[in-house]
Amino acid sequence: MDTEHTKRSLFELYTELIHQQEKWEGLIKAFLADEMKKLDQEHGQKSQLTMTEIHVLSCVGEGEPINVTSIAAKMNTTKATVSRISTKLLGAGFLHRTQLSDNKKEVYFRLTPAGKKLHSLHQYYHQKVEQRFLSFFDRYTEEEILFAERLLRDLVTKWYPSSEEMEEGLHNVFK
Repeated sequence: MDTEHTKRSLFELYTELIHQQEKWEGLIKAFLADEMKKLDQEHGQKSQLTMTEIHVLSCVGEGEPINVTSIAAKMNTTKATVSRISTKLLGAGFLHRTQLSDNKKEVYFRLTPAGKKLHSLHQYYHQKVEQRFLSFFDRYTEEEILFAERLLRDLVTKWYPSSEEMEEGLHNVFK
């Protein structure tokens, strides 16, 4: 067995998988954009959202009422990022601010009817992707699935360089 050849083949397959994922995400994003245009016409405004902004919206939908700190923790991002995105979502009419009766200091978010519709569409696509993913593995043995889990876990935790390694590498390239 030519291990180097197999590794190169795996890299080519990995690259193809990334391209297919980008294509799939593009199709979903286009569908969501069409739905957002319909919402924009209903509300008389124009809003373009990134996938991260849609994920913040969905995080609110799954945990409402929810505050900036909780959203940031669930999404593994900064409070500043969530604040910036929530301001945009508020302005676009997808979120509204609330306060709990026992805590007037803390600001919480809830979805508006338009936000609920977009959240439902996003959930629908996530469910379809999850169903497809789970049924895809029906063709494999438990041992093969456990190996796939190990491989994906290693890719997630060990594939990308740390921020420091990335900075050092970029610094060396652009010297």
